[in-house]
Amino acid sequence: MTLIAGVLAIINGLRGLFTDSYLALGPADTFTRETACGILVLVFGIVAVAGGISGIKEKNIPLAIAGAFLGMMGGGLFGFYLGFGALITFALSNQDLTN
Repeated sequence: MTLIAGVLAIINGLRGLFTDSYLALGPADTFTRETACGILVLVFGIVAVAGGISGIKEKNIPLAIAGAFLGMMGGGLFGFYLGFGALITFALSNQDLTN
């Protein structure tokens, strides 16, 4: 679930960067709020994908939890539900987290 929320956040971040079918990262005077939010959401998505991969491999559980939270923040409505479901899954699988 975290992995899918991360992919949705990456899509939202790229949508914020590519506004009006051109790259919004132009000269310094064209740096807009959409560009800043697009970069931030893109970073959220990259961390969420990394957290989803580490959650699948069960290597770095704090990164998986952070990825689920950031997937909630940047993945839109579906990303929020998927990230929230991933957080609940991590909370319910307390036995796996302690080993």
